[in-house]
Amino acid sequence: MTAATSLADEFAAHGYVVLRGVLNADEVRTARALCKQHLAVAGVQEMMTCDFLANEFLAGIALRPLVLDTVAQLVGPQVVMYPNCTARMNVYVPWHVDTTFVGADTEYVWAPGFVHVQAGLYLQDNGPATGGGIDVIRGSHLMSFDGYGRIPADFSAASRTLGRSVLRETVDTRAGDMILWHGRLMHSSTEGHAAPEDEKFGAFFSYGRKELQENHRFLCRIARDSVRTMNGVSARIPRLTEIAAMTYPGSFPEWFVKQASAAGVEIVTLLP
Repeated sequence: MTAATSLADEFAAHGYVVLRGVLNADEVRTARALCKQHLAVAGVQEMMTCDFLANEFLAGIALRPLVLDTVAQLVGPQVVMYPNCTARMNVYVPWHVDTTFVGADTEYVWAPGFVHVQAGLYLQDNGPATGGGIDVIRGSHLMSFDGYGRIPADFSAASRTLGRSVLRETVDTRAGDMILWHGRLMHSSTEGHAAPEDEKFGAFFSYGRKELQENHRFLCRIARDSVRTMNGVSARIPRLTEIAAMTYPGSFPEWFVKQASAAGVEIVTLLP
């Protein structure tokens, strides 16, 4: 990014920006220890949102001034945060656009001015040999493959082509960096071959602008996606079910409510 190029310009053109040094080296070690204690010891790959919010160090990352100031540059001064936050360990996902932004009834995400920020803070360096972060298709948030964004959520045909194109990037992030990407951006986990004991950790958040209809639609999609059917059998996705049932401020720790209020960030939930 040149001096004449703003973060907002870079985000609009490429679909993502990297925020360097959100955590310093000591904080990275602390965050890794906390994630390992909860995830590796428990033998799970994803933290429930209530457990994540209960950890003041991890959840507090979302409300740091550096993070919120950057998000405000991308979405505008009225920042909202969704209760879509968690930490994950050794999760590798192929090329996709997050299901909240594709499929039937999501044409609104292609409206002029729509913006949504997904955030991933990684607790290890990323690289093509070891993994540890994400790959992106640069500018793919501007590509509506059927004109309305309604093709299947796996984007299989598009990813086979674009994933081998010059638009593919392995995002250069160091431990403690955060990548902020547009909700429509095609991305995948960076595959790697690190030692089994070298767990991959990341913390994830979702932000938007204060726009009642957009906020409601995003949370309604989470609620809808909380029930999935495979091979004729329907089951609930625990963390998404939890998010759909949350209220504000009742479902949030008192410290989090105070910090969000002091920062001028509105926390939006599906239920009042």
